[in-house]
Amino acid sequence: MDDAPSILVPGSSIVRQVLWLATPVLIEQSLLYLVGLSDTLLTGRNLSEDHLAAVTVASYLLWFLSSIMTIVSVGGTALVARLIGQGQPAEAGQICQQAVGLALIVGTVTLVAGWVAAPSLMTALNLQGLAATSAALFMRIVLTVTPLLACTTVGVACLRGAGDTQTGMWVMILVNTINVCLSWSLLHGFGPCPTLGFAGVALGTAIGEGVGGFVVLGLLARGRSGLRLQWAGLIPAWSQTRRILRISVPAAGESLTNIGCQLWFLSLINRLGATATAAHGVAIRCEAIAFLTVTAFAVAASTLTGQYLGAGRPDLASRAVRTAWTLGVLVLSALGFVIYGLAGPMFLLFTGGQKPEVAALGVPVLQVVAFAMPALATINVLNGALRGAGDTRWPWLFVVLGYVAVRLPLTYLLATPENQGGLGWGLYGAWVAMLADLCVRAGLVAARFLQGGWRLTRV
Repeated sequence: MDDAPSILVPGSSIVRQVLWLATPVLIEQSLLYLVGLSDTLLTGRNLSEDHLAAVTVASYLLWFLSSIMTIVSVGGTALVARLIGQGQPAEAGQICQQAVGLALIVGTVTLVAGWVAAPSLMTALNLQGLAATSAALFMRIVLTVTPLLACTTVGVACLRGAGDTQTGMWVMILVNTINVCLSWSLLHGFGPCPTLGFAGVALGTAIGEGVGGFVVLGLLARGRSGLRLQWAGLIPAWSQTRRILRISVPAAGESLTNIGCQLWFLSLINRLGATATAAHGVAIRCEAIAFLTVTAFAVAASTLTGQYLGAGRPDLASRAVRTAWTLGVLVLSALGFVIYGLAGPMFLLFTGGQKPEVAALGVPVLQVVAFAMPALATINVLNGALRGAGDTRWPWLFVVLGYVAVRLPLTYLLATPENQGGLGWGLYGAWVAMLADLCVRAGLVAARFLQGGWRLTRV
């Protein structure tokens, strides 16, 4: 790794730049993971399987709704990074203002649509009884802060484009502290907090996320990392909005297709019963450790790609991505060994040993996904690089192919009971289908990166 000029990143080598950007994001993502981990732990240890299934489904739906923010955030990151690389901080600030204004609009629309559709979504996902009503309640409570959550997502994305990955870390420290303390207190009742049970878990999450949104808005209003939020700048300006949407809409299509197909995938698992859904949810929480780890390298790849392309150095952009890719694969491969060996204790932690039937289904599927770690690293890091370059159409196509041609057909074949025409592998079969999908998509996105067309993308 030769020395390379730094763009707003201390240190001269590519490796140091990647690590300097990735480390705060890793801490931020770890804290974001702890928000969901706290909800799952509290529910798994204190409430019923139906409540645990409800948290699983609600988490998917809220992931789907938060992914709508990529309509704004991906374009914000790519354009801010490109403009910073070109030495145009004032223009980067204008893009940030437009992105936050769009985030408020998208967040408000998402709030209204999600609130109205919540019960129907539970029915569509084959969820019934207490699990369905609990999931709808959880979703509606957290939806109330969606506009603020949108501001957090987009504001932090723009700051990342400017090379500031530390602000998001500090915001998540605050969000996580509030969430864990309030969710626990409101579940059990502590001090002035009433005993709200399952609703208290959701309320603690919502309050934490809401405070995070206010903090990000306040920091940007005061000025942060060369970006300043002025309220007049939130009014949509078509020329800048169009640039953001030109990059973000395909990325949003990718994210929404991904989540939509994930929900389809989840509906197939829900047909296997509440125990399978609960086991799937805990396994996803365990697997999410890998997502939060590799996201750090994906953000570094995205930021450096945009900034180096803006500076007219596609060679350094390519080197930065290869470095992030290598580090991501090495770290996740090591993590795969850990997940495989500790799958049993991880399920014991989540369920407190009180739900052996959940662990019996979940431990084998968690061991399956341990083999997908190199593919998972490849998909996330290289997609991050393509997004940083503004090359967002190809990842969308790859998501469609992976799900429609591989994961969903294989899930129908492997997971469906034998008396219904399948092989009867149940939840295990669904996760084998997931492994196949990830391997196919990793090959496709690697081919696009190595082909090099992303270097010529205009933003």
